[in-house]
Amino acid sequence: MKKGLGLEILVEGDGKLLNIYHVIELNPVKSPRINATGGKAFADFMVAKKTQEIIGRFGVDRFGAPLFFPDAGKKPESLGL
Repeated sequence: MKKGLGLEILVEGDGKLLNIYHVIELNPVKSPRINATGGKAFADFMVAKKTQEIIGRFGVDRFGAPLFFPDAGKKPESLGL
């Protein structure tokens, strides 16, 4: 959409701008309602190589650039790169 908006980037690449998403498995001991098996399956799915590739391509067709950058398994100093 940036072609039609005519906006310029003022700040880019600063680590303070990172908006990192996490997937966290809950401790089933904390509540009998926690589906630990389902939670682990979801977490494994989210960090799987194929899922990370899909995340990295999301938005490219419509916006010309990815909307998210897959960071599963990266060290903190390389996040956002």
